[in-house]
Amino acid sequence: MNKIIVAIAVGFFAFCAVDLRAQTPAAAEQLTSASYASMKKDDVYVIMFTMSGCGPCVKAKKMLLPALVKKYENVSNVHVYVFPVDTDKAAADGTYLYTQLGVSQAPTFVVLYNDTPMFSHSGFSPDSQAKLEAEINSAVDRVK
Repeated sequence: MNKIIVAIAVGFFAFCAVDLRAQTPAAAEQLTSASYASMKKDDVYVIMFTMSGCGPCVKAKKMLLPALVKKYENVSNVHVYVFPVDTDKAAADGTYLYTQLGVSQAPTFVVLYNDTPMFSHSGFSPDSQAKLEAEINSAVDRVK
């Protein structure tokens, strides 16, 4: 009898764990100047530049980034990243991607293709999320 109860409990907890993973939003991988320097440049990169303590960054990570990750998760040449500026590691040549791109505010969203910014937007509010997402998707569609 105890074995049956244990088996049922294990099965229930395994089911719950699978269910929780299914509800967890997709997360964007972190990017640094050093890691970007070694990547293929003919792919499309959607990058959200963030800083710790940035309220709009937190909202965008929860609201917009998961939608972008999900949209492009099966598109082999489109990559979505979050780029924490305040913990960045320089490329081997000492350069920083955010300074090369002129990023001065957080959050800033940039679509890069062949090291060229195809789209850039600073700021985020839940009211403008749909418009911003459409602009990012349009920029990606033009080059992918």
